[in-house]
Amino acid sequence: MPKQIRSLTRALSVIEALNGSDRALSLHQLHQTTELDRATLLRILATLIEAGWVYRSLGDGCYRLTFQLHEMGTHIRPENSLAQLAAPIMEALQRKLHWPSDLMIYNGKRMEIIETTRRQSPLFLPQGFMGYQPYMLQSATGRAYLAWSHPNDCKVILQRLQREEGPDANLAHDEVWVQKMLEETRRQGYAERDRNYFGGPDDSNSYEVNVVAIPIIVMQEVQACLNLTWIEELVQPEQLEEVFLPALRAAADAIAQRLLTHEFY
Repeated sequence: MPKQIRSLTRALSVIEALNGSDRALSLHQLHQTTELDRATLLRILATLIEAGWVYRSLGDGCYRLTFQLHEMGTHIRPENSLAQLAAPIMEALQRKLHWPSDLMIYNGKRMEIIETTRRQSPLFLPQGFMGYQPYMLQSATGRAYLAWSHPNDCKVILQRLQREEGPDANLAHDEVWVQKMLEETRRQGYAERDRNYFGGPDDSNSYEVNVVAIPIIVMQEVQACLNLTWIEELVQPEQLEEVFLPALRAAADAIAQRLLTHEFY
């Protein structure tokens, strides 16, 4: 493990102390909160003031965070926070099952991978899938999102797909097929990808890939979907029900709980 930079850790502890307080803090209060000695605190504060992260008020001599942190907040994407919260749970799932998982959100057009354990899995060769966007009606994650979304949201997405071109549009126009597929998905409790779906990054002429996905639901809304991908000839059929799905559901529930705990929904 790389050696930590203690001075950076101390500076961050000062920023966290200021951010965690509902009012400005004096040098004495910062000393009590961070447990850093006053000489070290003064050096850190002087550096942060010069860099523009902290300022000392003229009126009371207390320290406050500057607007610079608020400007940084405009560059923080919600999906990055979602991926950060989910990553440890996804890593544990990969270690348990060995096969990789993807965390996907609906980006307004399609599902999009925002985190994946493909690089950690020794059993899967394709790499570099961050940002990949599969078809909604053929992919397991797209089907999971549609099946458990609010009916009005699902309707809007399907209407948009009908106005586009390509495989999703052709399938979306077959409303009877769509409703039957979504009902079957909800009935079995998970989504499977279309067996005729070929051409995605997982596909190969050498092996057949299978994918299942389930929604991550918080406050009765689908926040994301979690899938599991494996090479079919290397997995026994009974493993899906006995091993894969229980572990995948447990991981999705754990991610949902983390989102709820952090009020990220």
